[in-house]
Amino acid sequence: MEHNFKSDLTIDWCPGCLLPDNTIIGNPSAKAIQEFTVGEKVLGNDGNFHSISEVMTHIHKGKIYRLKTVYFGETTLTNEHPVLIVRKENIKNKNIITEWVETENLNVGDYVAYPILKVVKDIDHLPLKYEKKEKDTGGKDLPENIKVDNNFLRLAGYYIAEGNVHNREVNLTFGSSEMDLAEDAKYLFNMVFGLNATIKERENKRSIEVHVSSSYLTQVFSDWFGDGASNKRILHDLLLLPIEKQKDLLIGLWRGDGFVNNETKKAGYKTISLILKEQIKMLLLRYGIIPYVYENKAYDNHKKSYSIEVKNIHYNALTDVLGEKIDSANSEENHHALYFMDNDYIYLKIRSLNYFDYNGPVYNFKVEEVNSYVSNSATLHNCGDFGVLTGITKALGNMKLDPEKVVAISGIGCSGKTPHYLNIAGAHTLHGRSIPYAVGVKLANPNLKVLVMGGDGDMLGIGAGHFVAEGRRNSGVVVILYNNSVYGLTKGQAAPTMPLGEKVKSIPRPNILSKINPIPLAMTSGYSFVARGFSSEINHLSELIQRAINHEGSSLIEVLQPCPTYNDVNTLDWYRQRVYKLEEDKSWNPVVNNKEEEEEKFDRGYQMSLKWGDHIPIGIMYENNTVPSFTKRLSGIVKDYLKYPPSEQDVSDSEGYSILDPFETFNEMKID
Repeated sequence: MEHNFKSDLTIDWCPGCLLPDNTIIGNPSAKAIQEFTVGEKVLGNDGNFHSISEVMTHIHKGKIYRLKTVYFGETTLTNEHPVLIVRKENIKNKNIITEWVETENLNVGDYVAYPILKVVKDIDHLPLKYEKKEKDTGGKDLPENIKVDNNFLRLAGYYIAEGNVHNREVNLTFGSSEMDLAEDAKYLFNMVFGLNATIKERENKRSIEVHVSSSYLTQVFSDWFGDGASNKRILHDLLLLPIEKQKDLLIGLWRGDGFVNNETKKAGYKTISLILKEQIKMLLLRYGIIPYVYENKAYDNHKKSYSIEVKNIHYNALTDVLGEKIDSANSEENHHALYFMDNDYIYLKIRSLNYFDYNGPVYNFKVEEVNSYVSNSATLHNCGDFGVLTGITKALGNMKLDPEKVVAISGIGCSGKTPHYLNIAGAHTLHGRSIPYAVGVKLANPNLKVLVMGGDGDMLGIGAGHFVAEGRRNSGVVVILYNNSVYGLTKGQAAPTMPLGEKVKSIPRPNILSKINPIPLAMTSGYSFVARGFSSEINHLSELIQRAINHEGSSLIEVLQPCPTYNDVNTLDWYRQRVYKLEEDKSWNPVVNNKEEEEEKFDRGYQMSLKWGDHIPIGIMYENNTVPSFTKRLSGIVKDYLKYPPSEQDVSDSEGYSILDPFETFNEMKID
């Protein structure tokens, strides 16, 4: 039987969130953050698209920051939301180091790092998909596919800028002085689709119309490019073409609805389509052209619109792409003070940062692989806790366990709310006390699968004694330790796993305490299953959790989990460059099946767990199946313990009076 282990509770805490109307760059759409759902793809900080695995929302009461950059405008977000930036002092020293900084710690003059779309996918042909109608006897069949060349791309630009569909017709409307464009469009319809177009001059409307009668083409164009001005868009496949092919798309767009003014040395484009505004911006950035993007408020009968303006040296670059013969513009602005760029990002100066009071819903995402997404003006991050949550729910679902037979226990910290999001019984306990609470649950009912979630600060700080004691017991609980080296919930103090001498941005000076390595500590304490996972390797983490749940004794899974808010050393990219899976080495076998190999495999796993630096192993370090669990040990002392555990014993009569005889239990456990 299939079970859903995700609870109905919406994730209502996240390390920073955005107001509902913030625009997020997605595939194939750009829209408000509140409109996205799980499974959709968004642009990440690496310039590629990644799937959303969680949508988080809650009611926020307090400050909301309005972060404004040059060129692209504003993003509104909570004080803790991490933003990818370069500090202004590093710019002065020509030291381009990106870092994730919470919003309230940004400074005017710092630079927001905004990714340039990296995906390049050339296509030669596009298939034409449309529904043929039985009664549409006059509809001419279209080719099975069309060539993606300069003719098609220029025509696509014309339609996106000036086209619409009505009943059986595709229509383009040009200005009264643009007969050359109308003639070009007529030629292109015939060349690309084999369809004859007609041109009509509308003197009363001071316009020229191009009409193509084809119910099939109306379907195709509606699907590809939208059928109204407010939802016009570029087919996503065309956004990924090599930039040398995209020139004709830009030419068609600009001829249709853009302008180039050689006197003012400005070029621009205006649209009421939010997605088209962001798509044109992405296209221009690939050419190194940075546009000013404005939002024009609605007034009278005019809808809200967006203006894309290009000037100064970017005007020169755009007119070169468009093939316009113009006089070059002089750069009147010190553009290097406002932005700079490299192959990965453009860096836009923060123009202002202020806040206002707010009481209402806010949103955030968990994004697979990169834990980041991009708004209209900033690159944003979120926590790795939800990668662990996904790994847990995936493991439980794959194992097809009965939810009534699984329990989740947590302590305090960022990981503390994990049980709330699982559709199983659980408890959110005291600081450092999650393990003994979980052991109590396991001993009361040894038939349960008991998971314990906690941070390195919670379990290895105040909870360290309980952590060690659980190894000695080998009671059979699964300890999932979130390791980010900081106390993430209380503003980033050094946690027990932070190395001596390490300096992260949230502490005033390098750490002066030596670190605890949880894996060798667990091994020497007696845990019989010890492994390490990585919060962004969700499938691998899920497999480790399944192995741990199936293990009879106590298990520890240390999860390397980047904290973008407070730890700027052990970042997602830092881990990605270093972690490797032990399973990739076919000779690696950490499983102990008999006492003769116990010492050798313990030593090997122990030495492996000490490796750190440029190469960090993840996977199972040690699995000993020969050590009896605590419940089995108890069964040899307490009569019928496994047959009639405490959870299945009556403790009171029908009137609620105790029927237990404590002296009987004491006598059973008495040592002669």
